[in-house]
Amino acid sequence: MKIVNSDQMKQLDRMVIEQFGIPGVILMEHAGSVVLEEVLKYIEQKENKEVVIVCGLGNNGGDGFVVARQLFNKGIPLKVVIIGNPSDIGGDAKINYDIIHKLKVDIHILIGANNMKKFADAIKGCGIIVDAIFGTGLKREVDGYIQEIINIINGSGKQVIAIDIPSGIGANDGKVYGMAVKANKTVVLELPKICNIHYPGIEYIGEMIIKSIGMPKAVFENIRLNINLITKDMVKEVLPFRKKDSYKGNYGKAYVVAGSTGMTGASILTCEATLRSGAGLLKIPVPQSLNTIMETRLIEAITVPLPEFKKGVVGISDIEKIIKTMEESDVITVGPGSGNSRELEELLRNILEHTSKPIVLDADALNSLAKRKELLELITSQTVMTPHVGEMSRLTDLEIDYIKENRIEVATEFSRKWNTVVVLKGSRTVVAGPNGDIYINETGNPGMATAGSGDVLTGIVTGFIAQGIDPLKAAMAAVYVHGMAGDLVAEKLGEYGLMASDIVKQLPFAIKEIIGK
Repeated sequence: MKIVNSDQMKQLDRMVIEQFGIPGVILMEHAGSVVLEEVLKYIEQKENKEVVIVCGLGNNGGDGFVVARQLFNKGIPLKVVIIGNPSDIGGDAKINYDIIHKLKVDIHILIGANNMKKFADAIKGCGIIVDAIFGTGLKREVDGYIQEIINIINGSGKQVIAIDIPSGIGANDGKVYGMAVKANKTVVLELPKICNIHYPGIEYIGEMIIKSIGMPKAVFENIRLNINLITKDMVKEVLPFRKKDSYKGNYGKAYVVAGSTGMTGASILTCEATLRSGAGLLKIPVPQSLNTIMETRLIEAITVPLPEFKKGVVGISDIEKIIKTMEESDVITVGPGSGNSRELEELLRNILEHTSKPIVLDADALNSLAKRKELLELITSQTVMTPHVGEMSRLTDLEIDYIKENRIEVATEFSRKWNTVVVLKGSRTVVAGPNGDIYINETGNPGMATAGSGDVLTGIVTGFIAQGIDPLKAAMAAVYVHGMAGDLVAEKLGEYGLMASDIVKQLPFAIKEIIGK
């Protein structure tokens, strides 16, 4: 499913109007009509049917005026509260304001801090509030008397339906600009905006209802919309079909460089997830002293015991053997639980220099890149990096808070700069590709914020690439499957007791639910 920012939505509106000859006032009529449907669903079961529509001076307010006219024509009691001077209303919104003004709809004007008590009393007497104050154009802090209006709405205890975006939320970043309406339901017009699926904005939208406002399908073919919400159908489309006449070689060979003394668990989780995701064969280069542990736990994998320059750490003392065995594989993964060491840095350098195979880099491999950023210049293979915000901060020298507030931009810029797929982990994980395509995931739950969860994700990415899925699509599918498996665990065990190993166990069930068998 496509997601748009405010500029893209404006461009779509303009194309519909200019290329297809559909007037903006018609789009506004459709917008008001789909919002009306949701208002009627609510009030038809309630005794108090009075509706208060709080409108701004722009197109979002114009949508509200359409709702008002249609409610008025149905004989439903309502009040329209306009924030600001009606003389400043223009364009299509003015057409619809003039109509409700001539119909003598009950209109109240709020300018400045006066009449706040009157507004609070009007809200108190209604059954439902429609928020039509700000739309996608908000780019400034909400303050002064408008902040007080939103505060009254939020404290009213009434059902609130927002049009497109709860007022006070930035369309492109999901930020709260001073104060925002807390909606019970948001009617999203045509396509979700970034704020509809991005924190903290999603905490304000309530139930999201996506409604078409009559834009022709052809308009979407004339503009590149690069932001996507990952869906089950998208994942199903990229997962490979398994023929009955097949063998392990059909599903790829994975090579995972992971684990060190005290951190074998990370390696085990990654390797189990690789196999549970469908990889046909898995090889693991293992420090000699850890081989027994790995062989005992990972009975389906092949271990490659290696001499140790430093106890419990895969080093460069046998780099030729590592290079030879890794080149027999279809994907190479480095980093989970590998430990921060000079040995790993040199091993990573050698791997980057000697392979053309797809590479997945996580955890300590990312820390090695952060320490020696010149290694980034060596990346020539198709590469997937899976940093959390702390690792991304070290890679980019950006503050963690800045990354959290600009997740899409940071992931996209890093991806383009270093020609790598970036999986910026967290709630609403962002997957960015070098071609500018962005995927946002909405599966998963807070219980997955636990040690080892990221190692499992790395294993899923590895398993999918091993099976021949393009690295960007593999990362997209992996974050969805990972979150879905975590959701299956949460349904059974709750979020508090969820462990990474539980996610691994649910991977086959998540994949089965997606592909339908």
